[in-house]
Parts: sequence; C-alpha cells; structure tokens
Amino acid sequence: MVGPATPGAALRGGAVGWLGRSDLRLRILLVCDSLDIGGAERHVIGLAAGLKRRGHDVTIACSLAGPLRADVVRSGVPLRVLAEHLVKRRVSVSYTRLLEGLLSRGRFDLIHAHMHASAAAAAVAGARNGIPLVITEHSEASWRDERAWRTSRSAYRRAAHVIAVSGSIGRRLTEVDRVPTARVTPILNAIPPAGGLSGDADPLQRRFAPDDPVIGTVARLVPEKGVACFLLAAAAVLRELPRARFVVIGDGPLREGLVASAEKLGIGGRVSFLGARIDGPRLIAELDVLAVPSLSNEGTPLVTLEALSAGVPVVASSVGGIPEQVRGFERVALVQPGDVDALARGLVKMAKSARRPRSGAREIRLLPGHEAMVRETEAIYARVYAEALRGRPRFAGALTQRWLAR
Repeated sequence: MVGPATPGAALRGGAVGWLGRSDLRLRILLVCDSLDIGGAERHVIGLAAGLKRRGHDVTIACSLAGPLRADVVRSGVPLRVLAEHLVKRRVSVSYTRLLEGLLSRGRFDLIHAHMHASAAAAAVAGARNGIPLVITEHSEASWRDERAWRTSRSAYRRAAHVIAVSGSIGRRLTEVDRVPTARVTPILNAIPPAGGLSGDADPLQRRFAPDDPVIGTVARLVPEKGVACFLLAAAAVLRELPRARFVVIGDGPLREGLVASAEKLGIGGRVSFLGARIDGPRLIAELDVLAVPSLSNEGTPLVTLEALSAGVPVVASSVGGIPEQVRGFERVALVQPGDVDALARGLVKMAKSARRPRSGAREIRLLPGHEAMVRETEAIYARVYAEALRGRPRFAGALTQRWLAR
C-alpha cells in the first residue's frame, strides 16, 4: 500500500467506490480468548503486526493476557485486556458486554474474532454495534459438545465471512455447518516473524549427550493432542534407539497425568516436560524429529510449518490440514491418528535420517508466505467492508465525515 487515504478520495468516488483503491485503511479489532502460548494466539499477533505494517489501525482485545503479551508490546499494536479471568471454550455474558463496550467506544470498522469464546462474544457484540464480523476457524474443535456447536453455528450465521485455515475445515463449514460457500474462504496459516527467542545457547541441553537423537512434540496438554500416544510410542522407540531423548513442550490439564504415565512406562528418565515456552520455534529447530500425534482434525498447525522451515523431519497424524501442509516434503511420515506402532516406526525412521542434510531452498519455497496470508486476509476485509457500506448508507456517510475530520 502507498500513502494514507485522503478525504478527497472518499468524496470524489463515494465511500463505496473508494474501497477499490489500494490505499484502503481500516480500524480493525482482532479478538482472541487470551495471549497464552499457542498457534492461534501467535497467528493473531503476527496478523496484527502485518496489518499494522500495511497501514491499518489495528487493536488486539482478549479476555486475559498471558506470556505472549510481550510479543504484542514489541509489535507496537495496542492491546485491550477486557476481563479479570480467562474466558475460553464457553459463552460469557460479562465478556460479551465488555467487548460490546469496547466496540461502542472504539469506532472500529471491522471485528475479526478467533477462538470459540471470542467468536461467540463478537457475534453478539458486533451485531449490537452494527460492525461487520469476520471469524477465523482454527481447528475442528473436537472438544465441542452439542451446545458449543450450536453456539459456533450461531456465530457463523452472524459473520459476514468465515476464514478456514485448511481446506478440510472449509469443507466442514460448508457441508456440515451450512455456511454459504460464498462466505467461506480457506487461507492457510503461515509462520509469523520470529519473536520471544530464548537466550539459552543450548536450550535442549545437547552438550551433555551430543549424539543422542532428540524427538519432541509441541502441544497443549489436552486429550485431542495425542501426547499420551507420543509417550507410548517413545517407549517403543527406545527399544530400537536406546539413546533417544524425548521432550514435551507445552502445558495443560493433563500434565501431571502424563508425567506419571512416563514414569509408569519406565521412560521417565528419557522424557523431559519443558512446560509452555515462548521460544517454541527455537526449540523445534533444535529437534532431530518433531511428532504431531493429534487424535482429531487439526487446522494447519504452526509447529508443523516451523519444523518444515527448519528442515526438521516430521511424523504427524494424517488429519485436518496437515497432509496439505507437508505435501512435497521428503522427510515426512503421515500415520493414522492413535496408531502407536505406526507413530513409533515413523519416529525411528526419521530419527535415523536426521543426520542427513536438512531441507533445501526448493522445499522451503513450498511453505505459505506470511505476507501473502496477510494480503489475502486484507482482501476479505475490503470485501466485507464494501458489502457493509452498500447495505448501510448512513454508515457510508459517517465514513466520509470521518475522513473529512482527519
């Protein structure tokens, strides 16, 4: 984009015609449940920074902050923390009211919601303020019960557009959730610019055993991520590669049980639970193999992209958008979700190949670009905003007055 838009542009062609220009600037509110460490949260921060670079006025709102707050501060994007407690995987009337208040004061042009609780709140708050809504669906959300699915489908109906981070999620939205095809666009995730890197020169402590293969998984410790299967596979791998070490990067409600499981399997001394880490991308690059043992459909996990970009071999469940992500890469093994034996065989094979040179530029070019993802999202915004203006003449007049006041 070039230069700021001018009031004259809005007057000459009318506000709707002005939307076709390449210098469109919007006031955008990105809403997510929290700034905890996770792929969706990192996606929101990277998208906000990219939109800001392209000249938009962007704000992030969440129910509660978290470890990634520092990344938002570094990006220079304003942050609004709305609640005193985390709102996640549920409907919250108070969160909805707080978001509604922010929208009424902020004079935003568009709201873009991510994650279940925020999409539910934004659907109501945006409708009450007459602000067009875009939702990004990041996963198949196998945790949702019937009530949660009804909430999600209600939000989809109120949204002007729904972005799916994989083709499989896009098909579910149209075929199962009955969102009109014209209102669904798949836009694949891309790796945001690096941030939150560790200052530790040896984050996986390889100096103590430089020749031991290190196999890791990065996930929130919840049932659908399949970390229990990863531990079972680790026990099988150690029978063939007794010097292998395993790391689990992430936290969640299952952590205590998973630690106990590792001890029960007799592999506690070979498994390190590192907790949630802001330097996840750095740790992934240090692995010999990344495992993505998800049991249910994923979107397009950032951890897979980060491993591929670093040339780290990947063994992943063949679910969701993962097969699409890894297409064209050589050192990748896809296994059926929950197949512990296949997961173990894949980990052994990839660990043995890890000493070969890592992926070259040809394979890296297969990965989606972050700037392209931002531009595709921006195009959805322009379309949604144009439709909102066409349907609301008073709003179009207010837009012109706002530009005149600048």
